[in-house]
Amino acid sequence: MNITIEKNNKELIHRLNRAIGQIEAIKRDLSENPQDQDCVKTFNQLKASINALKKFGQTYMTEHLDECLEQGIEKDEISKNLKPILNGIFNL
Repeated sequence: MNITIEKNNKELIHRLNRAIGQIEAIKRDLSENPQDQDCVKTFNQLKASINALKKFGQTYMTEHLDECLEQGIEKDEISKNLKPILNGIFNL
């Protein structure tokens, strides 16, 4: 595997692990402390997890979009399939 790709994938995995950790923290707080929930803390964790996933998507797209476009798919098909996905990602 190319060293650059390997490094980029490690960074992407790190970003996903951060988001997963934040989501797990929310889940744990909801499960373990239903009476003692700190709404502000939960909202901050939610915001952080959403931002982490957005950053993952942005980084993944930046690093892998050219590869996706080089897969021999027709331009019209790419436009039809990717535009709604990209619009949805950035409207979270």
